[in-house]
Amino acid sequence: MELTQQLKADFRAADLPPRMMAALEFADLLTRRPHEVRESDVETLREAGWSDEDIVDIVHETALFNYMNRMSQGLGVEMESFAARIEERDRHVVDTSTWA
Repeated sequence: MELTQQLKADFRAADLPPRMMAALEFADLLTRRPHEVRESDVETLREAGWSDEDIVDIVHETALFNYMNRMSQGLGVEMESFAARIEERDRHVVDTSTWA
């Protein structure tokens, strides 16, 4: 199974470097339970090697995608073609990433 499919199915089961897994765990927490985010969660990102600037980017991207999802769901907009473009872009980002 290619990485994009693994991430969609269960990112926790994907073979990712610890640094990337920390970012995804944080993004998941911020998405599903934002009221539970604590300074210790941010510190976990720092310990994984993310800079404060990187962490701002992680929060921003997570918030942006959550916003886009809420807008499309709230308006009943079909986002399949948009999602396909995002998936292609994400595949490119993962394949060319220097984050790990």
